[in-house]
Amino acid sequence: MLSVMIMLSGCSLLPIEEDSLQPPLVEPNEEQLNLVEASKGTIQTTLRGTANFVSSKTETLSFKGLGGRIKSVNVALGQKVVAGDLIAEMDTGDLDLQTRLQRLNVERAELFYKQALSAGANEIDLRLREIDLEKERLSLKSMEERLAQSRLYAPFAGIVIFAEQLKTDDFVNAFQSIITIADPESLQLTYAATETKELQALEVGMPANLKYKGVEYTGKVLQTPSSVPPGSDPAKSERNAMTIIIGIDDVPGDVQVGHSAEITIPLQQRENIIILPRSAIRTYMGRNYVQVVDGERRKEVDIEIGLTTSTEVEIVKGIEEGQQVILNN
Repeated sequence: MLSVMIMLSGCSLLPIEEDSLQPPLVEPNEEQLNLVEASKGTIQTTLRGTANFVSSKTETLSFKGLGGRIKSVNVALGQKVVAGDLIAEMDTGDLDLQTRLQRLNVERAELFYKQALSAGANEIDLRLREIDLEKERLSLKSMEERLAQSRLYAPFAGIVIFAEQLKTDDFVNAFQSIITIADPESLQLTYAATETKELQALEVGMPANLKYKGVEYTGKVLQTPSSVPPGSDPAKSERNAMTIIIGIDDVPGDVQVGHSAEITIPLQQRENIIILPRSAIRTYMGRNYVQVVDGERRKEVDIEIGLTTSTEVEIVKGIEEGQQVILNN
C-alpha cells in the first residue's frame, strides 16, 4: 500500500504539459512595385568609340621576282625615309658587276655599228652589227630588271610603320611583305566595330565629333561598309565590313600614326514617340515584352521595339502613352 501511494504521489511531481501556442497571424506586406509611366519624347542613337589615326597614303614593299636571301635591310621601325632611299636588298651574287660589264658590251657594240655605218659597209655587214647591238641591249635589260627586282626603294617620303624582322642571309619569298611606309602628312581615322550592325545606319558625309588629347575637333565619315565596292579578297572584304574611315577637318600638329581619338557620330533621331527605359524591357526566347499594372495584377504585354540607346528604347507597338510599366530590376 505504501509503495503504491508513493508511486501515485510521485506522478504529481511531473510538470503539467501546457497547450502549444499558435503562431501569430501576420498580414503580408503589400508588394512595392517600381513603376515608370510610358511617355512620349525624342530618341537619338549615336555611335561612340575609339578610332586610330592612320595614313591614307601607305605602301607595302616586297620583292616581286623570285625568293632569295637578304643582303641588307637598311631601315628600322619608326624610321623616317625620303623618296628613293634604298630600303632593302637581296643577295644577287656578282649580278651588279655583270650588269656594269654588260653596259660596256653595249657601248662597244654601238661603236662597231657606228663604225660600219660611217665606213659605208654593205647591207649584210651593217645588219650583222645591228643584230650584235640588239643582243647586247637585250642582255643588259634583263640584268637591270633582275637587279631592280632585288632592291626596294622608298616610293615617297614617310615613316616606316612595319618592318619584318630580317637579318643577313635570311630567306624571303617573292611578294612577302618586308616594309610598309606611310605618309604622316596624310592622316585619317579608322574605327573597327565589334558588330556589323553598329555601322548599318552610317552614311558617307555624316558629321563626326572627335576628341584628341582633350581638345574637340570636327570631321566627317569618308567610307562605310556599304560604300566599298565588292572585292575578290575575302580577308579585305571582311575587314571593310567592320571598318569606317573618318576624315578630320584640322589635323592636330602633334598627332602621329597610331594615336587614337574618341569619336561621336550622331545617327538616327525620332521625335514624338513612346520611350521606355531599357530596364523596363524583358526578353525571353526572342520575345520582347513588358509587365504593366492591370488593377491589382501584373500583366505581360508583347511589344515591338525600334531605336535603342544605352539607356532608352523606342516602343513601336504594344504600349500606349500613360500606361504604368513595371521596371525589371
